[in-house]
Amino acid sequence: LNNILAKIQANLAGVDDAVMLDLDGFVSETNATNLFLVRGGEVLTPFADSCLPGITRGVVIELCRRHDIPVAERNLSLTEVYTADECFTTGTMGELSPVIEVDGRIIGGGAIGPATSRLQDIFAAKTSLEGERLPF
Repeated sequence: LNNILAKIQANLAGVDDAVMLDLDGFVSETNATNLFLVRGGEVLTPFADSCLPGITRGVVIELCRRHDIPVAERNLSLTEVYTADECFTTGTMGELSPVIEVDGRIIGGGAIGPATSRLQDIFAAKTSLEGERLPF
């Protein structure tokens, strides 16, 4: 129910999704996707105990490790989101989607960053080789 209410509030605010916080005030996820930040070349995502441990999230973490991209799961503050070099979400439908603005604050340079772009390419290569195309 919380995610549905957050989506309604996001729609009323004219934005795509809402960033959700856990009971301690740390970032957990968005109302529909998992959230990742990039700071100083390291990919960061909240602990899975405060969010839905999405399949795409797990694949991205695995791909980071396989391709020697530093990755960590830890508590993340909203301030860290605002000041991140890059931000992206993961989900089944959107795969890896760049986030360029949160709460009216531009993330990084306001465009897809190099780490996000690289991970999109790595993810696309994996799904192209191993995925099954759907007929729609």
